[in-house]
Parts: sequence; structure tokens; C-alpha cells
Amino acid sequence: MDTSPAPALKDGFSKATVAGIAQLVAVAHPAFDAPRFKRLAGQQFDALSLMARVRRVAETLAATLPSDFSAALAIVERALDEPPATQRVGEGIAAFRIAPFLEWVAIAGVGTPDTALPALARLTKHFTAEFAIRAFLEAHLDLTLDHTAHWVADPDPRVRRLASEGTRPLLPWGRHIAALKRDPARALALIAPLAADPDEVVRRSAANHLNDVSRLDPDLALAHATRWTHTFGSDAAGTVRHAVRTLVKKGHPEALQLLGFDTHADVRLTGLALSARSVPVGGEIELTAALHSTGGEPVSACVDYAVRYASARGAVRVKVFKGTQVTLVPGQACPLRFRRDFVPRTTRALYPGPHAVEVRVNGVVVGEAPFDLV
Repeated sequence: MDTSPAPALKDGFSKATVAGIAQLVAVAHPAFDAPRFKRLAGQQFDALSLMARVRRVAETLAATLPSDFSAALAIVERALDEPPATQRVGEGIAAFRIAPFLEWVAIAGVGTPDTALPALARLTKHFTAEFAIRAFLEAHLDLTLDHTAHWVADPDPRVRRLASEGTRPLLPWGRHIAALKRDPARALALIAPLAADPDEVVRRSAANHLNDVSRLDPDLALAHATRWTHTFGSDAAGTVRHAVRTLVKKGHPEALQLLGFDTHADVRLTGLALSARSVPVGGEIELTAALHSTGGEPVSACVDYAVRYASARGAVRVKVFKGTQVTLVPGQACPLRFRRDFVPRTTRALYPGPHAVEVRVNGVVVGEAPFDLV
């Protein structure tokens, strides 16, 4: 098995990507100085991370497009042409070629939010504006949330998703907005209808938003999850389940009860075994066991698995993986199986040393087995 590291994500956003962006703009605006654009954007380009490359190209657009934002925006929208009818699927990192145009709006348009915010709603149909909107939340919180309130009811699911994803308090890769972390209830109140949105991607965003809040204020998150359950019923069941996943993994009693799990499950783990006690980097391990009901009543439980990873400095890093939901009648046993690979990825560094796999029932460790990564 090939154990070499996977290509870095940033390699998919290369100088060829920059040249393609220059060509797009030049076609829409023949006066555009494409050679200067490529020269400025390409300075020390190889050393930059993916998001730093996006930012560099956006800054270069700001330096080479007309200084009047409305005039420059017209050029950008001509360059991008009409958005696809539905969300781009399957492009992966290639879709990031559009990201600098959104980031350019955050740089050049933050001083004219009445023009820039509607532009983000249009441009998010090309590529998500969830990162670009953060500049407006930071500089114009009230106005941006006013726009968000309208986007929640937009007929296009990409705009509705922006309302939720763009206001997440802990958006991955996005700058954190202190006001959203300090008072997450404000954005939560706006996005509530999205918990039962007809589009699965929008519902997933609403769930991730509420999951962010659960890391900041578990009680607030549970209050909203309960409200969503009562208001939308089965239409929001999957959203709520995904939204409280972090609390369930931690064994939070109210989150478990909300999903119908027994907080004091009478169970016993037997036959815990690993396929190997030593696993090479690039290999995989399999855990098998059986979970028995030992009480006198049927029990509903959430079974998760966790890997305790060694780290570079000797600390232990725990990653919990979603497992399964089981309902056991008295005396019943349920076979468990968990498989995990240890292939190096750009998003996960691996270090040889002592590791372990845990079995967790309703957030409580009921069994574990050690192994070495070599």
C-alpha cells in the first residue's frame, strides 16, 4: 500500500488556476492588465497555503480591477456569466477557482455593503460566499443579519444555505466573529426555518450551525434543538440528530433523551478484539465485540467508537467516530464491528506510537483495546 502523503489541497489551486482567472476577466474586460495580474498574484505563490492563495488572488483583483466597486462588480459578473442551475457537484478543489471573486467582494466591497451584500447572494450561486460574508458580519453585523433574514426565504437553496453557513459561530476555515460567538442566539433565531428545509444540503448546514453552538453553549443548543423538534417534528428529525452529535458523543443526558436514548443503559461488552496489535502506517485495524442487554427492559443506545492517537509531543488526541444506534430487548446481544484505516492525509498527521480504540455507549467508554502504530 502506498503510504506517501496525499497531494496537498493547495496544489489544486495553482499558477495555472491564476492564469485561467486572468483569462476570464480579460474576456469580460479587454482593458484588464492580465500580465500584471499574473505577475502580482504569482509572487512567492508556492509557499502559500490554499486559503492564502485565494486571498492573494483576491487582493490582486482589487489592485487590478477598476477602483469603483460597482464598475468592477459588473466586470466580475460578466466574467462569471450565469451561475449553474444547481450547485456544482464533483469538482472538488477545482471549484476554488471561483473563490477569489467572492473574497474580492469582501475586500473591495466592505465599504459599500448595500451593493456588496446582494452581490454575495448572487455570487454564492457560483461558489459559496460563506467565507466572504464574514468581513461584513464583522464590519456591519446588523445590516448583514438583516440581509440574512431575507435569504432564509430565498427560492435558491444556495442562498438559503449561505444564511446558515455564513453565520456559523465556528465556521471551519472562516474567521471567527466575536459577536456571533458571544451571542449565537441571534443568528439561530433567523435560521430556525432551515431546520426543515426541503433541501438536504441546507438542512445539514443548519445542523452544523447548531452543532457549533453546542460547543459554545450546550444549554442554548439543546433549547433550540428541542424547539425545532416540537415545531417541525419528523421534518427536522435528521437535522436535530446531526445538530446534537457532539453532545451525544460526550454523553450529555438531555441530548440523549431528546433522541430517545436511555441515559442509564444496562449493557455489557464482551469479546472485544482487534485484528492486530501492531498496525503499519497505511494499514487498517478492525474491532469486533458484542453488546449485551443486562437489564429487564428494552434499551435504546447510541454506540460510537473512538481512536486515541499518539501526537508529535506525546499527548493523546481522541477522535470520536459515529457508530450505530441499537435497540436491545432483555438478554439480547448485538455484534459490533468497526474498521479504521491509518493512511496519511493532508488533514490528519499520523505519528507512530501507542494508540487505542474505544467503544462508547451513550458517550461512556465501556471497553477499549490498545495497539501500536508503526
